[in-house]
Amino acid sequence: MRGAAPWQFDVNILYVESSRSWGGQEYRTCLEINWLNAHGHQAWLICNPDSQVRSKASELGTRLVTMPLRSRVDLRCSMRLWKFCRQKNIDLLKTYSSKDHWICLPLFACGIPLSRARCITDPIGSRSRAFVFKHGCSQIVADASVIKRQLVEEHGVDAAKIEVIGSAVDLEKFKPPRDRTKFRREIGVGDKTPLIGNVGMIRPDKGQLELVKSAPMVLKKRPDVRFVVVGQGTGILKRGINVRNAIDRAGLADKIIMAGYRWDTPDVYAACDMIVIASLRTEASPIVLREAFASGRPVIATKVGDIPEIVRHRENGLLIEPGDTHALASAILEFISDPELAAHCAANGLRYATENFSFDKMMDAKLRTDLAVLQKKHGCESGSRSQQNLTSSERN
Repeated sequence: MRGAAPWQFDVNILYVESSRSWGGQEYRTCLEINWLNAHGHQAWLICNPDSQVRSKASELGTRLVTMPLRSRVDLRCSMRLWKFCRQKNIDLLKTYSSKDHWICLPLFACGIPLSRARCITDPIGSRSRAFVFKHGCSQIVADASVIKRQLVEEHGVDAAKIEVIGSAVDLEKFKPPRDRTKFRREIGVGDKTPLIGNVGMIRPDKGQLELVKSAPMVLKKRPDVRFVVVGQGTGILKRGINVRNAIDRAGLADKIIMAGYRWDTPDVYAACDMIVIASLRTEASPIVLREAFASGRPVIATKVGDIPEIVRHRENGLLIEPGDTHALASAILEFISDPELAAHCAANGLRYATENFSFDKMMDAKLRTDLAVLQKKHGCESGSRSQQNLTSSERN
């Protein structure tokens, strides 16, 4: 939409991402931007020049602009963003973290609609942070219903302001069957060796250390099992080193392989006999769960975020309590010893992914939500018909 002109179905969206680390949320942000640009819209990413986000986004071919995003209150940065928005006729700003949000708050005050995403279940904390959710944005897009409940019940945010839209994936990218042996050959694991996979950013809340603790219990009964941890550590502490040190202290260097960050995750999933999501807290809508389901892999997952709403115990996966290493070991051994159960859960997970995790459908839902915000700003009266015209099938 441009000024007072009638509603046009192409939108210009600016994503602001101050994170210096790379994880599932940053990856999905880039995929969203790429999708918008491929479907007749215009989208940009603004990120820190010396961040992992910049380098990984460049590899994905995401349209980006670098700009120092150093602190929450930076009027010079806000002014540079304002000038960019004026130059590119930005219709909507999207932010993901507290810093992003505060940097963009002056632009929202000047009339540019702002959509705040909330992708984690950690407490908001201070009243000032709750204030920006209540009064400092046009809408909130929550990854899971638990986030909406927190914002409404604990902080008094208007429920009508919050849309719940879970993560999704490119189903064709992960669709089985795929070559099971390619990744196995690379890491030196035989075709018949049970391989347990863990995929994701390495940080304390993701539970990689819990998986390391459970490994000796599994290996005691099944010494032929191997584990692979795919991902990289983030932050100043280089948390990947902590996991490596824990593996070495346990004498498991030949049993647990750390494969680093990989772009070929479909091959990783295909190689694994099961995927373990050992998260302890924080994440709301794990992309790894979606990818594993879409790959037709059996999943063991902890009860965090929206996982209990998706995984039905012994129907499409195995559910365990966060931090329960004995339960984790038992679940791994159960899938290994009962291949029929593993296949049953994998098939049902794949079916669930096909029905619920379409990236196109997720983007259509987000665009409809964005359209509602812009209609409200510009007083557009042709709401329902315009929303229908936003679907990807009609745009194409």
